[in-house]
Amino acid sequence: MSRLYFICDHRGDRQLDETALPLQVGGEGPADLVVPGVDAGVVAAYIAVADGHPYLQPADAAVTLYHNHERVTGSRWLKSGDRVQVGRAGLLLWQVKGDQVFVRAERFEPPAAPPPTAPAEPRRPTLALPVAGTPPAPGGLPVRRHWIGALVALLALAALFVLIAVPVAIEIEPAPETQTLHGLPGVPLAGRTLLLPGSYRLEAQRTGYRPLEQALTVSRDGPRELHYRLEELPGRLRVRLAPAVSYTLLVDGTPVEPTAEGHHPVARGRHLLRVESERHLPAEAAVEVAGFGQPQSVALSLRPAWAELTLDSQPTGAVVEVDGAPLGMTPLTAELLQGTRRLTLAMPGHKTVQLDLPVTAGTPLRLDDVVLPPADGTLALTSTPAGATVTVDGLYRGTTPLELALTAGEPHRLRLTLSGHRPVEQAVEVEPERTRELALALPAELGTLFVSATPADAELLIDGQPAAAATGRLRLSTREHTLEFRRDGYASERVKVTPNATASQRIDVTLQTVAAARAAATPQRLTVAGGLQLELVRPGGPFRMGASRREAGRRANESPRLVRLTQPFYLGVTEVTNAQYRQFDPAHASGSGEGVPLDGDDQPVVGVTWDDAARYCNWLSRQQGLPEAYVADGERMVAVTPLNGGYRLPTEAEWAYVARVHGRPEPVRYPWAGGYPPPAVVGNYADARIADTLADTVPNYDDGYRASAPVGRFAPQPGGFHDLGGNVAEWLHDYYAVYPDAAERQVTDPTGPAAGEHHVVRGASWRFGSVTELRLTYRDYSRTARDDLGFRVARYAR
Repeated sequence: MSRLYFICDHRGDRQLDETALPLQVGGEGPADLVVPGVDAGVVAAYIAVADGHPYLQPADAAVTLYHNHERVTGSRWLKSGDRVQVGRAGLLLWQVKGDQVFVRAERFEPPAAPPPTAPAEPRRPTLALPVAGTPPAPGGLPVRRHWIGALVALLALAALFVLIAVPVAIEIEPAPETQTLHGLPGVPLAGRTLLLPGSYRLEAQRTGYRPLEQALTVSRDGPRELHYRLEELPGRLRVRLAPAVSYTLLVDGTPVEPTAEGHHPVARGRHLLRVESERHLPAEAAVEVAGFGQPQSVALSLRPAWAELTLDSQPTGAVVEVDGAPLGMTPLTAELLQGTRRLTLAMPGHKTVQLDLPVTAGTPLRLDDVVLPPADGTLALTSTPAGATVTVDGLYRGTTPLELALTAGEPHRLRLTLSGHRPVEQAVEVEPERTRELALALPAELGTLFVSATPADAELLIDGQPAAAATGRLRLSTREHTLEFRRDGYASERVKVTPNATASQRIDVTLQTVAAARAAATPQRLTVAGGLQLELVRPGGPFRMGASRREAGRRANESPRLVRLTQPFYLGVTEVTNAQYRQFDPAHASGSGEGVPLDGDDQPVVGVTWDDAARYCNWLSRQQGLPEAYVADGERMVAVTPLNGGYRLPTEAEWAYVARVHGRPEPVRYPWAGGYPPPAVVGNYADARIADTLADTVPNYDDGYRASAPVGRFAPQPGGFHDLGGNVAEWLHDYYAVYPDAAERQVTDPTGPAAGEHHVVRGASWRFGSVTELRLTYRDYSRTARDDLGFRVARYAR
């Protein structure tokens, strides 16, 4: 049989009584409960009371004990309704009603026979309260109920704390000697601390390190591991100087200020110390700093950074400044810091003297003879007439009126000169720091001029003012004058003359009519950028452009037109060369054609569009200071209307006039005299050298070039122009158009349509050799560049 024992307690001191009484089951006296498989006399468990709360404790490991279907290995609190199973069959049902405790036993085996002997005295068990859970609420047992409620509330708070607390690990390197976390209390658990969410302040200290004070916030979503590092304290370095002067300490080149205690905080390690003082040379030392707040000291000796100056002046009593700061009065002895120092000596009635002294520490300076010259005086000089040139002692000083600063107490030589007047010289002396006024008159100096003008009744102006008759004797001052002779219908003429007081001069002027003067003022030939030459063309009467219907090779666009040119113009003697064009566009290359190069410096430029040619003309105008004849309209160039005097492409009428009429007794059909083919080599056309490529070549003709030739290589036409109608075709100014029924309607100075898609191209090239193309009336057009298409320039002679 096994037994269950009930252990009583004392209410007063809460100590368990070790007297064990058998459990009463169903009546008075002990009741033996037989547990199958358990030896008789074995105590299976104890039931005891602590502070009015019953609990169960196993007694023998051989007896398997279950509490509410869970195996019992330690003490368990008992409450009403609990089930206690002993072994495989014994079952106790625990129930509390009011002040009574009822225990009902089930499935225990009754004893086979009365026990042979009385039960043994109960042994003195060792009891332990349950360590987990909360005691059951008291039933009918006599317990202190307010303690139970408080305990329940405490356990509920503990459970709530576990639910909402955050495990936080705090790591500080190096490990602090003291560490405190201020805020809500936490519970250490497995190397971490359970902390309620909220704000905390962490403090930690370690000798040789700055105290750590760190505010931190704990939240369920925040970091669970916090790492901090203590900062080393710098070493406390005290500098002891001999002599003891104020100083600046630089550690590895960085200034370090001292603390209120007079030491300098310097980080642990090896450092270069440099001490600088205003009046001493720097001193340096290498020091190993221990750090961790440990005090150290370093002793340094300073050498003076000044030199002794002994100074006197002539006269004495001069006020001395060094670098703008007062130093004293001569004679004096003073200390100057090393370096270049500016000494200033000043004294009333004398000029201020400045000296730049190189001072070396420890090297004395002695200046005994600094001379202060007398101060300048001022000469206020005027002349009649004003504007005279003034020299003092041979040096130019300006023109009158002016004020001159002159050395006082010394004689100076003045000289005043003015064109048309005799020079004046005078000695002058001034007093120190005083102003002297001086007025000098320059007598006029006259020369004689004998002038005559044709026609005799011409008007004469002298320096813009009307004078006497244009023929006669003039007395003028010996300066430059402008004589202007003018008369209606004649071009005025200006003459600049400077009369001579010792010899007369004669001036004869013949006025030209306006037309003659204009013709004389227009040069026959111009030479512009890159050696480009233009020849003056003065058109005659009207002429007829185009060709007769009966002319061999005539095309439909060559219908006759009656044209009159009234304005003289310049036209390029040759086509523009590569070298001349590359002054405007250095990157341009004309390339090659039919296997031969076209890019020689003296070959005509090709591969350019009409817009490129117009831009070149504008560039040329800018070089000459002329207005530009074209303006940009987006990517295209358009002509200024009306045409100005800037460089441009020749109009079709100008080109046709020069090619067929200018310098010839009558209009011609070809660039040469006679018919087709040319009787001799007169220009560059498609010839035998290119017959392997082109079908139409000049029969039995070899000009020596497969493609373009250098400009000017062939003789000029009678008008003096090269390669009109040969070498390369040429862009013209006009937009392309045809002019039917214009043979008898005269147009003056035509410049072509106001707009169009193509521009006129005139003249044959090295690609042309047929009777149609070599005629000077042949008309072509294009809007793209070609390897046989270039241009020449023109401009009005305005």
